[in-house]
Amino acid sequence: MRRLFIGLIAGVSAIVSTGIGAGGAAAAPIPNIALYGHNLATMGDHSLCRGTVNLAIHTPQNKRGVVRVTARSLGFGGDGASWKRNPKCRVLFQTTYTSLRGYALHKWVPATFGPGPGEKTEWDVPTGSGPATIGITTYAVNNPVRTPTGGLVGFHMLVP
Repeated sequence: MRRLFIGLIAGVSAIVSTGIGAGGAAAAPIPNIALYGHNLATMGDHSLCRGTVNLAIHTPQNKRGVVRVTARSLGFGGDGASWKRNPKCRVLFQTTYTSLRGYALHKWVPATFGPGPGEKTEWDVPTGSGPATIGITTYAVNNPVRTPTGGLVGFHMLVP
């Protein structure tokens, strides 16, 4: 806990000393601590499709208090004739964030990935300026019961 506190203080100092805290937001990586790494393994909506996405965060140009999440596919695969007919895997991202705006707020984003690596989906999370935590996981698409289908990637950060 002490290391996290020292890290947050160092991050605030870095933001203030570079002038980002006083000026406009720039499209740059946010000083953050990524829990569990940046890769998220998940399953999709048909033909036992599964794959891995790499998650990254940054601040979009001229949008204070907003974090942009980029999910970039490392490639998806599936089984059987139905995968050969439709090699697209649909997933549903759940972004849970806690910041000065609220506790455990949710944003849901659908995405579709194919067999080739590099496909990406981006979305904005309105955390507000200051300390924030974002957790990202995936859930089953078109299921009446929210069923988790992937691991968890989490970030602790200071948002300009």
